[in-house]
Amino acid sequence: MTARPPAALRGAALAAVAGTALAALWWAPPSPSEQWVLWALVVGLGLTASYTLVTARRGASAASRLLGLSAAALLSAPLAAAAGVPDLAVVPVVLASTVTVPLAALRVVEARPVSRTLRWAEASIAVCGAGCAAASRTGGEPALIAAGVASGTAMCAGTWVLFELTSGDDRRRVLWLVLGAAGTTLAGMLLFAVDNSLTLGFPAGVLTVGAVSLLLPGAITVALVAPRAVDVRVVMRGAAVLIVMLALSAAVYEGIAAVWEMTVGARPDKGVPPLLAAAIAAGYQPVRRHVEAVMDEMLFGRSADAVETLTRLGTDLTAGAPPPLWLHTLRTTLGVPGIELRQEDTVVATAGAVDANHVQVTALRADGEKVGDLVVGLPPGHLRLPRAAAAVLDLVAAPLAQALHAARLSEQLRLSRGRTVTALEEERRRMRRDLHDGLGPTLTGIAYTADAVVNLIATDPEHAVETLRALRADVGDTITEIRRIVYGLRPRALDELGLVEAIRQRTAPLRVADGRPLTVTVDAPERLPQLPAAVEVAAYRVAVEAVTNIARHAAVTTATLTLELLGSGRLRVTVADSGRCAEPWTPGVGIQSMHERVEQIGGTLSVRTDPEGATITAELPLSIPE
Repeated sequence: MTARPPAALRGAALAAVAGTALAALWWAPPSPSEQWVLWALVVGLGLTASYTLVTARRGASAASRLLGLSAAALLSAPLAAAAGVPDLAVVPVVLASTVTVPLAALRVVEARPVSRTLRWAEASIAVCGAGCAAASRTGGEPALIAAGVASGTAMCAGTWVLFELTSGDDRRRVLWLVLGAAGTTLAGMLLFAVDNSLTLGFPAGVLTVGAVSLLLPGAITVALVAPRAVDVRVVMRGAAVLIVMLALSAAVYEGIAAVWEMTVGARPDKGVPPLLAAAIAAGYQPVRRHVEAVMDEMLFGRSADAVETLTRLGTDLTAGAPPPLWLHTLRTTLGVPGIELRQEDTVVATAGAVDANHVQVTALRADGEKVGDLVVGLPPGHLRLPRAAAAVLDLVAAPLAQALHAARLSEQLRLSRGRTVTALEEERRRMRRDLHDGLGPTLTGIAYTADAVVNLIATDPEHAVETLRALRADVGDTITEIRRIVYGLRPRALDELGLVEAIRQRTAPLRVADGRPLTVTVDAPERLPQLPAAVEVAAYRVAVEAVTNIARHAAVTTATLTLELLGSGRLRVTVADSGRCAEPWTPGVGIQSMHERVEQIGGTLSVRTDPEGATITAELPLSIPE
């Protein structure tokens, strides 16, 4: 089996052929009847450049080899013309134009999709190209035209199959083919129209035709080398909208002019065309928006459907899906490149890629409070979201905000539970330390002392009595330590005096920073209902800690403490003063402790400070569900 020459060797050989073709054209310029030789040279040089670029960037591939073969076939025309036998180059030039270049176009997708239609299209291109070559030799112009049309139809069919079976970058490559073919066709039609009214002459006409013929090879090169260099959909959209609007404007103008001529019997005079132009200009922008919407739906995907979006998003929210899945659903149905969910400056979740300079931001509000922002990346070529997508976004903003608010509350609850567990563990650690380091050694000493007394009773009664007295003092200290630990868990005054009197007793001796006594006015119902132990302790701790904070920080000698029962089955504890802080005040350990105690039993705590004073309000449930 013969090995293929390396790509570098093929490139060098093709470059040598191109140089020789240029020299041959310089040595023996073609006659006006052989204009196609100059065209073949121009297109062949362009294909040589395409082959070199594709091979350098992508390596050897079926498409690059077909481009190189096409270039060599076209460059053979100047060589044959210089040799005096230009007719010998007609067949390879025709085959390059109708077979190898179209097959190179269908090979831009390297991972070939399995399709019988695609294989038939490629076979049809080869057969029709051979028919074109045969017709060019026999002079059968009708057969040549028919075979050329059949070859173009087969290429269109193959391109359509590739478009349907590909996605991502491969589909972008196919779109570049569509753009190149459409550009070649449109430019050829314009060139034909211009040539009928303005003769370009030789060699300007040939060079212009050659440049138009290179549009498709140029599109093949871009598709192979850099399909993402420019978003081809944006280019196609702009070109298509421009062409459609030009055609519509011309059609409207000519239609109105024709009706005018049928009615009046003459073409519009000098005053009417400006009025027609003004009317067309007035309706241009609204019609253009509709045309753009149609093109966007064709190129970027169908318009967003509000019912489908709400249904899919509702399914995600009901199933408890995480925020990234919400955004994935929205991104899929809206057809946008990316979406971000932000809270303040923090990105909560993201889906796709978002360009910070090309976005639309929607504020999410729940119960009148801003809970975040939905940042939507705009589709390429758009300055704002399409109307359908914006309408869908307005509909889903409310449920999305509620879901985000609920997720934030759940996270706060989780953190609160974590703080509660931490506080309980710290309390257990403190009790263990107190029991181990305080009561443990004391009780051990008492046990040893009791053993010593037993030994001394028979031999030294007086010493035994002294030891028992010391033992009695140790027991008293131990009892005091036990009371301290017990009172730390629940103040004794609550059981002995009740909540209101216990607060009065504890706050009565307080003094402010300069030594003056703090007068605390307690306003409470005459009789409180039986409170759960945890609620009673929380109310006591909050009240005492809040009044203590006033004594430490406020430059006042009076404070007000109010206990009131709310109709919603809650107890409100309010502590307020009416003075300025003696020093800058910020929430510290005491406030944090109050927050934790209140949250542990399902209550709420708020702290307000202003120039008129400070107010701490806690609302506690009258019952705690088990």
